[in-house]
Amino acid sequence: MKKIIQISLIAFVLILNLHGFSQITQFRYENGVVSSEGLMRDGKPDGYWKTYYPDGGLKTEGNRLNFKLDSTWKFYREDSTLERMINYREDLKNGWEKVFNGKNVLLEEFVNVNGIKNGEARYYYDTGELKKVSQFINNKEEGKAIEYDKDGRIITNLVYKSGFIYSEERINRLDLNGDRTGIWRDLYPNGVIKEEGNWRYGKRNGVFKFFNRKGELDRLEKYEDGVLVIDEASTAILDLRSEYYETGKVKSTGPYREGKKQGNFREYDENGRETGGALFDNDVKVGEGMIDSLGRRIGSWKLFYHDGTLRATGEYKEGLKEGPWQYYYQDGKTEQKGVYKADLPTGLWQWYFPDGKLHREENYRKGKEDGHAVEYDQNGTVVNEGDFTDGNKTGPWVMTINDHHEEGEYLDGERNGVWIWTYNNGQKAFEGEFESGIPVNKHRFWYANGQLYMAGSYQGGEMDGRWDYYNEIGILELQVEYESGQVTKINGTKIKLPEAQEDN
Repeated sequence: MKKIIQISLIAFVLILNLHGFSQITQFRYENGVVSSEGLMRDGKPDGYWKTYYPDGGLKTEGNRLNFKLDSTWKFYREDSTLERMINYREDLKNGWEKVFNGKNVLLEEFVNVNGIKNGEARYYYDTGELKKVSQFINNKEEGKAIEYDKDGRIITNLVYKSGFIYSEERINRLDLNGDRTGIWRDLYPNGVIKEEGNWRYGKRNGVFKFFNRKGELDRLEKYEDGVLVIDEASTAILDLRSEYYETGKVKSTGPYREGKKQGNFREYDENGRETGGALFDNDVKVGEGMIDSLGRRIGSWKLFYHDGTLRATGEYKEGLKEGPWQYYYQDGKTEQKGVYKADLPTGLWQWYFPDGKLHREENYRKGKEDGHAVEYDQNGTVVNEGDFTDGNKTGPWVMTINDHHEEGEYLDGERNGVWIWTYNNGQKAFEGEFESGIPVNKHRFWYANGQLYMAGSYQGGEMDGRWDYYNEIGILELQVEYESGQVTKINGTKIKLPEAQEDN
């Protein structure tokens, strides 16, 4: 058996020699540790090769064909975790390049063509979920891109031109309480928009568009704090009908839509006296109280969820909310409470989490935030705090969103002065100055590890002068020079701007 092995090894060496290969060659560090090893042909590396760190850990491995990098090469960190995989052909990057974090989770993958990034690029969270998809042309992001939340929601639609963001639309976002906020688009399984509209504190607010599965507009509805507004101009198309007692006396009267009660109804006894009123939504009673001869809600009212549980209590005066109002979760616990004056919030308003803990306190004057405001998370920690004047943030504010913390001052609702952002580990994430909401002077951004990410200056709200961009280990990767917001140089190379067209 031993002779057979010896004969096989001799035969292998003879074959290598016939093709110009020598035996496996090793190169070493001064401490004697192997630095690289592989086959040599005609005195040059060819075939499969490996390189090592001074402590002996694997650094790179891959194949050469005709002395040039070929097939997939792997690159490792000093802790032996996979850092990068790159496909090569004839010494140039061709095909997928993949980047991994220190836990061997894929962070980024993109396509190279002859050493230049071209085609689709995909980015991932540290936990493996898809984060972003974009397209590259000649090493620059170009065209449409989409950003995703970890649960798969589309949260940003982007458009790039020559590597710079041309437009950005933020959608489908959640607030600190996990409730919907801002513009949301819900889709059918086939990707067609089902509904679109604005949310605030987890409730519909404003005009919503509803579409059928073909993408055709089906209807428009308006909401205020999650409640369908039924006395809009759109209700003019409703049919006004009456119900009668057997005696022929009117029992109730109100509007119908497609055969179902929709809106304010007035109710009468058999003697013709008004006994009360009700509010209906798609044939479901969602409110009850008195309605005057002009169709306005008056006196004490109760509002209900569609399952019949109490939603709110308060009073109306000539159709407008007046005095104390209280809103409830469906389990009967208080959701929010405060005072209205002529349908406008006034004085102190308070919001609560479902477990009864205080969520937010705000002061109002004539329907606008005015005075001190504070917001808590479910642990009772302050996450937002500051003052309003006539609906605008003013003075010092402190805000925390997940692992993002901001501190600075507002003037008439706009950032003013120096603002500082920090990560949850206390490391500074951003420092920059604003004048009435316009960025000015030096702005700097940092990675969570404390390494500078990008730095440059603004003048009159436009990027101006040189901006430096670094990777996470501190290596300068890009220098861009601006003049009044226009790119003039990239890495020292002048960029030719399009000439202004003369008027005919």
